[in-house]
Amino acid sequence: MLACVADHCQDVFMNTADGFGRTYGGVSQAERLVDRRERLLSAALDLVHEGGVGELTIGAVCTRAGLAKRYFYESFTSLDELLSTALQGVFDRIAEAIESVRSPGDVTPEQILEVAIDAVLTAMDDPRAARLYLESAASPALLATRDAAVDGYVDQLLGLMVADPVNDADAKLVAHLLVSGSTHVVAMWLRGALPMERDEFVLRLIDIGATAVAGLASK
Repeated sequence: MLACVADHCQDVFMNTADGFGRTYGGVSQAERLVDRRERLLSAALDLVHEGGVGELTIGAVCTRAGLAKRYFYESFTSLDELLSTALQGVFDRIAEAIESVRSPGDVTPEQILEVAIDAVLTAMDDPRAARLYLESAASPALLATRDAAVDGYVDQLLGLMVADPVNDADAKLVAHLLVSGSTHVVAMWLRGALPMERDEFVLRLIDIGATAVAGLASK
């Protein structure tokens, strides 16, 4: 009887070296931590969509997530870190889509650009992500996250389209112009400052980008 009780206790409450082995109701401590973190991120995105970055508070995020404020600090040190993590999640999904181009077979610059642009616009189909992206320029922390993502996209595109991206200064310049410029015009399009349908917008960007890449190839 005692052995059975001991075995049961061992199943329900297990301590490991990293402190994340405890289970409660069949859910481990690590899983609960991940769940709370995701709830905070989702709540932050919801509130940004509703009221903007400037109106966000830790208390409001915790209330929307249905969590006590102490749980905020087990995952994040500040609102800036929370929002930067949320924005980075958007950028990571875009980078994953671009990386999917690395498949067997020849891929044209137009196809690469189409995948990249479509990935950005698909991410922005979530109005929460779109507003966070649009307001990122007004926040030093979010702007730093966005700038780092731009650098990452430049490296990705160079690796896909240029034979020697490390030593090709012209290619680096063109890639930075394309990515930084596209970042700006996507924001303009999302705000409605560029009155054109999505398909036309994508085709225009592909055409401009392909022309720039073709100019490099002709040198």
